[in-house]
Amino acid sequence: MNRRSRLVSARKMSRHLHADQRAVLGAYHQLAAAELVSLRPRSGVFVHAERSSSMDAPLPEVASWVVDVLLRGMSLGMTYSESCRQARLCLDGRRIGVVCLECDGDQMYALCRQLRDDYGFESTGVDINMLSQNERLPRKATGAELVVTTRFHVAEGQQLGRRLGRPVLVATLDPVFVSKIRRMLAQGPVWWVCTDARFASKLSRMWPESSVTPVVLGRDSLDTIPAEAIVYATRAASERLPPCWRAGRVVTVPQVFSPETARRLLAFQVGRNLQTAAAPTPLARSAAVPGSAALQLVPDRPAGHAVTGRALPGDSASMGRPRTPSR
Repeated sequence: MNRRSRLVSARKMSRHLHADQRAVLGAYHQLAAAELVSLRPRSGVFVHAERSSSMDAPLPEVASWVVDVLLRGMSLGMTYSESCRQARLCLDGRRIGVVCLECDGDQMYALCRQLRDDYGFESTGVDINMLSQNERLPRKATGAELVVTTRFHVAEGQQLGRRLGRPVLVATLDPVFVSKIRRMLAQGPVWWVCTDARFASKLSRMWPESSVTPVVLGRDSLDTIPAEAIVYATRAASERLPPCWRAGRVVTVPQVFSPETARRLLAFQVGRNLQTAAAPTPLARSAAVPGSAALQLVPDRPAGHAVTGRALPGDSASMGRPRTPSR
């Protein structure tokens, strides 16, 4: 459905959904009973505009998506109330803990922030050096339900996944982000501002044959950057730059996950929410009949299994995938 307020006819909708036309008509009537649409004889079906005097005013885009989902559910025989209940089961749940495994502060911060801000995870950073030195992990990390890392650290991520008994997701980069960085590098030398010297040492490997000059905050002076230079700042560095520095002419891309990575993260969240909803409550467990079969929840992947996406050849600083070493 587009953003205009008139829905397609029941005949066209039934062909689109491969459903019986009578089922679609029934769905339209249920939506009308819920005051989401109005049925106008010889005119069609129109979406209600919330708190609007104009019946033809379009809904906000998100509301239009919701109507599409409800229509799809009704075409499958689900009532409006049941569709809402199912949606709540998918969306309502506790906050899920995630471990972000990286070897430098800049990439670790970028992973944690995007997982927290865009997906609602409770993210905790873990430095790879903690694994090699057998250091004790933060308490939040030991209670996390998913390990997220990048293509540079698949082996270490699988090691941590086995240690915690949790699945591993190797995040990949959005091709749009990669193209933007490549276009920027093609324009000339780039000064890359970061916060961790370990990240600075990786830039030449991430962007071979490109003129990239790292600038580490706290170690290097920002005054060394030419006035007309192209400047990229990592997410961590961008938040520490002086106010109005270079009049805001600094490139920073906060959302870098590929669509495949985004889908896997959202699928993991929905799956955990459904598992939580299906788990018996303490009262139900105490009232269970002795000897009855307990509810078995199958994990999305075996513990420590890497859930990966397609690697991007020559991609940058974070989220692609190498070939996993044979065991």
